[in-house]
Amino acid sequence: MSDVVIQETETISLRVVSGLIRLTDMVLLVLAGFVATLLVRMVYGQSSPGPLVLATLAGSGAAAASLAAEGAYKQAALQSVAIQMRLLIKPLAIGVFCLIGCAFILYGGALPFRIWPLTWAVVAAAMIFAVRLPICAQFVRWTEAGRLARKIAIVGVGDFSREFIERLREEPNAFRIVGIYDDRFTRVPPAQAGVPVLGTVEDLLHRSRQEAIDVIVIALPLSAVERIARILDQLGSTVADLCLTTDLAGLRFSGQQFGGIGSNPVVSITEAPLKDWRALEKMILDYAVGMAALILLSPVLAIVALLVRLDSPGPVLFRQPRLGFNNRMFLCYKFRTMHHGMADLLADRQTTRDDPRITRIGRYLRKLSVDELPQLFNVLNGTMSLVGPRPHAPNTKAADRLFAEVVQQYALRHRVKPGITGWAQVNGWRGETRTVDQIEQRVKFDLFYIENWSVLLDLRILVMTVLREVASRQAF
Repeated sequence: MSDVVIQETETISLRVVSGLIRLTDMVLLVLAGFVATLLVRMVYGQSSPGPLVLATLAGSGAAAASLAAEGAYKQAALQSVAIQMRLLIKPLAIGVFCLIGCAFILYGGALPFRIWPLTWAVVAAAMIFAVRLPICAQFVRWTEAGRLARKIAIVGVGDFSREFIERLREEPNAFRIVGIYDDRFTRVPPAQAGVPVLGTVEDLLHRSRQEAIDVIVIALPLSAVERIARILDQLGSTVADLCLTTDLAGLRFSGQQFGGIGSNPVVSITEAPLKDWRALEKMILDYAVGMAALILLSPVLAIVALLVRLDSPGPVLFRQPRLGFNNRMFLCYKFRTMHHGMADLLADRQTTRDDPRITRIGRYLRKLSVDELPQLFNVLNGTMSLVGPRPHAPNTKAADRLFAEVVQQYALRHRVKPGITGWAQVNGWRGETRTVDQIEQRVKFDLFYIENWSVLLDLRILVMTVLREVASRQAF
């Protein structure tokens, strides 16, 4: 076995850790503003705190954004205190100028505490330095133990894959190759450069849904363009980053597409839509709003649960298996709206208007979309998001064909967590899907959401859901 393939060890998500460090930095920068204000007031006396608070938030936000742009949250930077301190200079300078500008405007041209911006910078640098010392030491230990190694799968057996593996040997603790996959599985050697060939591309797709794989590298020559296109189609729904390492001479790509894995130059084909800071932003929004909604709506949930229980025999909640993130099955919670024993777990038959299976209270719950409220528990257990493509049961059909058979890009919806509500729903694409056009439009709006995600878009969709979708005519 090659020394590139590190022995099985528990890995740590660099995306999550770097996101938490970034959040910590923002807190420290804001806290430094308050500490600097207190220190300066001890000398200059009291003053109205309002404008200084606004200036602190603006300056801290600018400094935090600059830190990310400078690469302060990359693995190599997080391992070195010296690099971290060097990368702090420009962001803190930007923050100081922002503080001065904001305070100057807010105070009408008269800056009350001239020493305050510089004090903020000194306090912020000291706080971040104190936090970075143990963080950098821990990152060095994690790297040496291989716990931050990125898990890489390679597609294709040949010269490109061999050269790719050999270059990764220069950084044995930074990468862990989980195997090579090739559709010519029965015709290729059982291993290359000491890395085993484990199966076909379809086998890799199934594996990527069972465990986290950071990057899938396609190592094929450009002359195999049809084969590359076929592989990209097969792996289109994976949440791993997709890269191509090939003969790149003479090709033109945007600067953002070029990258590197170790010393290997690669062209980025697709990246996970929500990762790093974006993933942390969405997670914070989900848990904060989800928990607040659950607390505020708990009386409603209790009353509805009692009504469901009194209306007809059977459980209060309906637990239905649905396809979620990375095409994995999960249990979606809803208030039971059908007579017990008539529920269709796999959705072989879609619910229709005036469906005789629906109970009396269930009809009102579905009309008001109240039956969806238990999915707040799905948000808190991490299987769903507040906003995202709506999850479907495995056997849901349009025109008597499974959704995945009708729309080629359907599986791309599973690259993010499913949502209680979504962009397609607030634009009118909810309810029964009898035709191919209906599911095509849903997928179109879902993919638009994934490609254009932002916290503001999520908030917009949540507001539109309350204003438009409660008592919607498409809900039955």
